[in-house]
Amino acid sequence: MKTKSIFILLLCGATVLTTCKNKKQTLEDSEEKQEQVRLEALYSTEETLDTIIPNPGIKYPEKRGIDSQNPPVEINIENPAENRELDLNQYYSQVEYVKITHPLSEKGVAFMGNSKYMVNYEQGGSMGNGANSRVYLAENKLIAGDNFFGYHCFDMQGNFIYTVAAKNGLPEFDVKSNTATMFWTPESETIQGVSVLNDNCLIARVVNRKGRFTFHNLNSQNNYLSRPASQGVPILISPETYVTNIYNPAYTGITPILYVFDIKGDTLSLFMNYNPLADIGRGNYTNPETGDFYRYGNQLTMRQAYNDTIFRVSVDKLTPAFVLNSGSKKPDVQTALKGDKKGKIFIEKLLETDDFLFIIHTEDYDSPNNREKGAVKFFYSYYDKKAGKRYSVPSTVFPEVFTLKNSNLEAIPLILSNAGVYNKQLYSSYTKRQLKEIMDSAVFASFPSAQQEKLTLLHDEMTDYELLIMILK
Repeated sequence: MKTKSIFILLLCGATVLTTCKNKKQTLEDSEEKQEQVRLEALYSTEETLDTIIPNPGIKYPEKRGIDSQNPPVEINIENPAENRELDLNQYYSQVEYVKITHPLSEKGVAFMGNSKYMVNYEQGGSMGNGANSRVYLAENKLIAGDNFFGYHCFDMQGNFIYTVAAKNGLPEFDVKSNTATMFWTPESETIQGVSVLNDNCLIARVVNRKGRFTFHNLNSQNNYLSRPASQGVPILISPETYVTNIYNPAYTGITPILYVFDIKGDTLSLFMNYNPLADIGRGNYTNPETGDFYRYGNQLTMRQAYNDTIFRVSVDKLTPAFVLNSGSKKPDVQTALKGDKKGKIFIEKLLETDDFLFIIHTEDYDSPNNREKGAVKFFYSYYDKKAGKRYSVPSTVFPEVFTLKNSNLEAIPLILSNAGVYNKQLYSSYTKRQLKEIMDSAVFASFPSAQQEKLTLLHDEMTDYELLIMILK
């Protein structure tokens, strides 16, 4: 009888636990549905604010702290690592290609790929090179474009759907010379950038000399909020919150590097600059790093320029994920801006997946003169998360044509300069000219013959106005 009683008690206990678990799951599902309904109601609105009147004060105190379950990983990049090729076929078994045509092709506009650009002012101008159109994957669509010619939405079969951010007063584009030319006046309307998070976009513009933010939902094709801009480069954290990066290494005051706001302008938090201050005095200075912002899953991740820590960003906390240890080769801000940079390490690009963190860094800084003189050296390496070890990928090419190996013969090598990650998918984009640059590079001969043929065929089938997106799954 006693044994039977214990059995009945255990059975009852198991039933209670199962019931509680089911209730908890049902509650979570219900809350998720309610949140989705609330967001859909938000996306259907079309609110316009002419002024921002935030609530007084800052909602959350500044917090930077380690997650005890996921402490930061220190990666030594000062010294050479063991050579090991990174083969993407280890992690991605499927490949999909999407080819899109620029919606302004009839006006002579093409997607930018390592393009030159010129901005002419009334009393002067500026120029540069290496400009690329960006691609962002969303749930069942993609956005492609740039600040020069706007951002456009396509389905995953490559069909144009609509323009997300139109550019008024189109610049000129010369396909033969691969050059965009903009004539700027104080009255010009400009696109300052786009931040994409799943099916939501934050579009930053300057209109009539005033900055303006537009919050846009791709599913509804609707601007759910238009409002005056805040200072800095905006990046979405969620559909209703964003961060602005305002770090300027040349500024001599003690200021924040990041602000976090809700979309109506309330200040949720701020994070101060702890980099040493520089004294640049008069005259020209260099600025070899711009910092890094990317998403790991839906988690915004950032590294401040000239700082060794990579943080996960939430509305109220910076949580360190990696520390890039440059040792004696780490430049202080003063050296980066005004000093001798020979042998100093500068971070060029970061790309993180579930399996690895890829790092491109230089010794000395990247500039046309330093490239011509051979003064700058490029280093390509990755931290293997499973092995807990960093490996070097030997290469002598510039980052614009550096590719990652993929032994899947249906794929082509992945060009890293345009690469992104979305929902465990790794993707990159190629203009016809960029495919030709890879074909003309020294590494092309090392590709398997089947991949050489695949790359050549893809190139030959493209026009100058198309963009090829390769998605690895």
